[in-house]
Amino acid sequence: MKVILTADVPKVGNRYDVLELKQGYAQNVLISKGLAVIATPGELSKLADKKSQIERKKTEEMKNFESIIASVNNTRIEIKVKANEKGHLFKSVNANDIAKAIKEVIGVEIDENAIIIIDHIKEIGSHMVEIKKGNKKGKCEIMVIKN
Repeated sequence: MKVILTADVPKVGNRYDVLELKQGYAQNVLISKGLAVIATPGELSKLADKKSQIERKKTEEMKNFESIIASVNNTRIEIKVKANEKGHLFKSVNANDIAKAIKEVIGVEIDENAIIIIDHIKEIGSHMVEIKKGNKKGKCEIMVIKN
């Protein structure tokens, strides 16, 4: 029986995969639990539309991310933190802090998962971070200043 998975199923396949499975397993397990639908011509055309929609959304997200990288690339962002007399921070600066600072300074919202901190930021001074998604990346200088 040919089915389209509507969710990721471990050891079977991923969402939107079209698979040929045994009829008993397909009907009694996958379809009954809502994890698959029968691959009728109508469902297959819906799947093609859905895949093209997902592809367009990914392309649009990458274009948006490229514009974000262009605005952030080689920019200097200042973050004020509490530190001791020797310049050691009481709390290290993380990706969430950097994302908030970029939003405040440039006005661009960046997902904190896209920010890659090269070295832990535990001291006052200049630090480089990468902003990466897929094969697109840029660099940003983070200037940590004592508050």
